Amino acid sequence: MRTILKVGLAVISEGRILLVRKRGGNHLILPGGKPEGTEEDIETLEREICEELGCCIERESLSYSGCFSDRAAGLDETLVSVRLYVGVLTGTPQPRAEIEALDWHPIQDWDNPLLAPSLRNSILPSLARSDACSFKERGKASTELLN
Repeated sequence: MRTILKVGLAVISEGRILLVRKRGGNHLILPGGKPEGTEEDIETLEREICEELGCCIERESLSYSGCFSDRAAGLDETLVSVRLYVGVLTGTPQPRAEIEALDWHPIQDWDNPLLAPSLRNSILPSLARSDACSFKERGKASTELLN
């Protein structure tokens, strides 16, 4: 079984997390992607968020939340390991590149079959139990994105 390494960003506001759906895909996933070459996690996130959402990340807002592994969404015989960061965006996210749709998904709704297995089985339950969904100061910056 092969393993894919991804770096994901959890943008949380008012109990909701920003998720994306790739063009032609069925599952909701975290924004982010695979490191290229010798990229560090933060460099990967900055590049991917710019490409996928047309936004920047407030570097000082980033906090590492852990590494989560599960079956890759829509890929047989493949595992995905997601190094997860929680942070705030600068700018208004818009679907770009391979991203077809954005969804502000309730963190407490992790039973949704449209969620990638890593979100459904570990990431959302972990975020719901943590302080991540109540980080008021950082969450305020994202509140306007919901409107």
